[in-house]
Amino acid sequence: MNYEWQMPRDPFADDPNDPASFLDEDEQAPPLSEDERALLSQELDLVRRFRTVLTPHGINGIFFYCDDCDEQHFYDWDIMEGNMLATLAGELAPVHEPSAQPNPNAYVPWDYCLGYLDGLNAQLR
Repeated sequence: MNYEWQMPRDPFADDPNDPASFLDEDEQAPPLSEDERALLSQELDLVRRFRTVLTPHGINGIFFYCDDCDEQHFYDWDIMEGNMLATLAGELAPVHEPSAQPNPNAYVPWDYCLGYLDGLNAQLR
């Protein structure tokens, strides 16, 4: 699914002094060890399961608290999956912007998602 229509216009579009033009285009993603690749594959599977079970309940993704900026960062399921797929493919994660005004009630922490799946699995036993 593509949500680019929800994104604000790039403030540097058509600007010859775009700060991104100073980035090294040949920057490569660091290679993953086999253990890192296996862990990331497991987390990708979890993100897909989270989306399947939580989206019907109005949960759009995950938030993380950032110690550097002292704010919460919100990531839609598609952004999480895209970043993980890029990393597994040996690419840098694509540049993205979060929603301009995300609804904080539509995002939950990673541990909440894990607990929700654990609860569902306990019901099935």
